[in-house]
Amino acid sequence: MKKKLHLVLDLDHTLIHTVLVSDLSEREKYLLEEADSRQDLWRCNKDSPYEFIIKLRPFVHEFLLEANKLFTMHVYTMGNSCYAQDVLKLIDPDKVYFGNRVITREASPCNKTLDLLVADTRRVVIVDDTISVWPHHKRNLLQITKYIYFRVDGTKWDSYAEEKKDESRKSGSLANVLKFLEDVHKRFEEDLDSKDLRLLIPYPCRQCCF
Repeated sequence: MKKKLHLVLDLDHTLIHTVLVSDLSEREKYLLEEADSRQDLWRCNKDSPYEFIIKLRPFVHEFLLEANKLFTMHVYTMGNSCYAQDVLKLIDPDKVYFGNRVITREASPCNKTLDLLVADTRRVVIVDDTISVWPHHKRNLLQITKYIYFRVDGTKWDSYAEEKKDESRKSGSLANVLKFLEDVHKRFEEDLDSKDLRLLIPYPCRQCCF
């Protein structure tokens, strides 16, 4: 069996969107009652001043299931360890996808770097909504469209939550990125002379906003 390639995934605005309950708009507060009955929405730290609500990006479960067949997956977040564990209990409770391969703000407070991974950087793909946090590894990066479900201060348009709709599952960003990753993996496996996965990632245009 051939050794898997590596996939590094951001959390916030890539796989999920998290907001403090106190920051919900009036038109979004209906979600507090729906959280107990929905599989894509969770309330954390209930009855605390820091209670927050997590919304899964559509297609997350399918994405993780399929990507796990092709890559050894890692989480890399600028959130702290407690927050990362709260999220992973929801999306990977049995540690099937990520195991203990989780890097958080405590280990990497300013920028993100592949130097913290036990992996050949030539065999790593990064999926993140933010380019600037990867100053030294842009060749590995696929920038995904930022997932924003809740209202963001200063915006004039209604949020997905306010409109009671969401990003498409079948044609949304995660589904498109998965197709791209499957193609990259196939091309890498077919090209026996290739040892650098980064050559299959288009440069400088790396944004998978299909």
